[in-house]
Amino acid sequence: MSRTAIENRGIDGHFFSLLCQACESAPIHQTLGMRLTYLGQGAAGIKINPGMELTTIRGRLHGGISGTLADTAMGWAFITLGYTCVTMDMYTNYFAPSFAEDELTAEGKVIHLGKRSGVAEASLYNGQGELVAVSRGTFSLQKLSMQELKEGL
Repeated sequence: MSRTAIENRGIDGHFFSLLCQACESAPIHQTLGMRLTYLGQGAAGIKINPGMELTTIRGRLHGGISGTLADTAMGWAFITLGYTCVTMDMYTNYFAPSFAEDELTAEGKVIHLGKRSGVAEASLYNGQGELVAVSRGTFSLQKLSMQELKEGL
């Protein structure tokens, strides 16, 4: 994953660089081929180009993969605000199927930030820009330390 390919939408340059480095070392990103497209204050974009190994018998992308992408985008949205997070609950509404080799994009944004928890939403789009799913999740939050960032979250 190239840091130059990730758009900075208003985050401090040093913090942005640390976030990009942490993303590069995240095992789930490497395993599924997820790549950040942008980071902003309380917002994150992530893409995946799923292969056949992530589909169902009918060749549709498994809903758990879409859910993982949405969860990850929402989590990164909290990270941009300086929090680590753990998903407490999450639901997803699926509107249309996604397929192997069709790029899937998730755009996560924080919609409520409390002292110990927050709520975020993610919209998922297929390669043609059509909305295929929307997720909402509640997350347990803890202030992020620079040491955690340096160690890769």
